[in-house]
Amino acid sequence: MINKKLVYGVLLLLGLNSCSTYTTFYSKMYKDIDIATQSEIHRLDLSDQNLKKLPSSLAGLKDLRMINLSKNTRLDLDSTFRELASHRNLEVLILDSLDIKEIPVSIKFLSNLKQISLVHNPKLHLKQVIAQISELPIEFLNLKSNNLSRLPENITQLTGLKDLNLSYNHLNDHDSYVYLGKLPYLYSLWIDHNKLKELPNTIGKLIQIRFLYIDHNELEILPDQLTNMKKLWVLHAGYNKFETLPEVFTTMKVLLLVHINNNQIKMIPKAYETKKYPLAGLLLDNNPLPAKEIRKAKKIFNGFFLLSFEQMQYN
Repeated sequence: MINKKLVYGVLLLLGLNSCSTYTTFYSKMYKDIDIATQSEIHRLDLSDQNLKKLPSSLAGLKDLRMINLSKNTRLDLDSTFRELASHRNLEVLILDSLDIKEIPVSIKFLSNLKQISLVHNPKLHLKQVIAQISELPIEFLNLKSNNLSRLPENITQLTGLKDLNLSYNHLNDHDSYVYLGKLPYLYSLWIDHNKLKELPNTIGKLIQIRFLYIDHNELEILPDQLTNMKKLWVLHAGYNKFETLPEVFTTMKVLLLVHINNNQIKMIPKAYETKKYPLAGLLLDNNPLPAKEIRKAKKIFNGFFLLSFEQMQYN
């Protein structure tokens, strides 16, 4: 028999190790460039400095891995990308809140770029942007807060994409999920804060993903098509409007952990007593479960590595 606790521990380790090097993501963040520290600068935050162009001192950096250029709305992106092209180890580019409509072709010079953030650029012509970055080894794309209701079909060209953040949009278009289902390495998807009243049935096309975030929506039920998500390990579904623990979880092949806190759940369906399923972690915090249902749930889910019923809001 598989030790579910051990399995989940392994999953956590895999999640931690899925990031790139410590240098790229966790070394010290610098906000300016000093000659004395040039050799130490791998991560540089030049956000909100009213820049029109990059500082000349940037050329002295030998191992730049990440740069944040957010909120510099006057920045010339074409010349910026051409200058950054000399930094061959650059992997992370943050272009949030720049009022971007299109991305210049010169972004293709950033040949090792793996992560790009375009948060809060609501005028973004996403089809054009995807066309410009499709030849780059992009693994993470952040499109939060861009007023998106659908995705262009050419998103399927981002064949190396592993993580896609679509939080704070309103993505309810059926075809968009069909396109996402064609991304072979997509691992994590964020569609939280999308004002979704229901998930399109085409969500079941996402047979490849491991982590799904649908929290902070207006969901009351989940489609049976979730059963088709045969690789999903972890589901975040908190802050919705569920009144019953969805039965579809009992039909999912490898689902291990569900966060479904801060809903209106009052009942645990009988299916959880009669069916066999891999689910081994359940967070039901801040749901108005009656004491009788909590007692029943503790019996049903006995042996779970994680089980929580904290109800701070319902004292």
